[in-house]
Amino acid sequence: MIKQKIVGLFFSLWLLTSCSSILNRQNVKLPLDKKYAIASFWNYTETPMAGLRAASIVESVLAKNSVALSSLVAGSDEMESTKSKKDFLKAKKEEAKLVGAEYLVMGNVQEWRYKTGIDGEPVVSFSISIIDLKMDKVVFNGVGAKSAWGHKSIGIVAQEIAQELIPKFVN
Repeated sequence: MIKQKIVGLFFSLWLLTSCSSILNRQNVKLPLDKKYAIASFWNYTETPMAGLRAASIVESVLAKNSVALSSLVAGSDEMESTKSKKDFLKAKKEEAKLVGAEYLVMGNVQEWRYKTGIDGEPVVSFSISIIDLKMDKVVFNGVGAKSAWGHKSIGIVAQEIAQELIPKFVN
């Protein structure tokens, strides 16, 4: 009987932690009536174009929230020609100002893959930063990581993280 309880407790804990997400989001409210631009996310993974995919998903979630958004996501050629993250950030800030944006949405992708095994569970981790271009200051930072069961795709997991990370917008 005690052995069954221990096994049951272990199984319950395993279930709770296997699909957990860790989200760290600042409690910030940003103006909805301002213009935003979004750039490709910097890719720290071995998965090609993970930064472009994450930025595209965040762009869609922002658009769903009625955020006025200019896309500066140029594609895979853009990332291949960039020498450093510092140069990339500088170029995107200038590009965002040229399209009249007051805020720039950027991010980093730390993990974007399927775990190996029977179910091939998706694992995603990325961060979002929003920069006030007038003050040249980060006004929002959020980090999220999540894994899910094999019946979900990486895109669904990334969208769930984005929906949790996106800050609140006010009129």
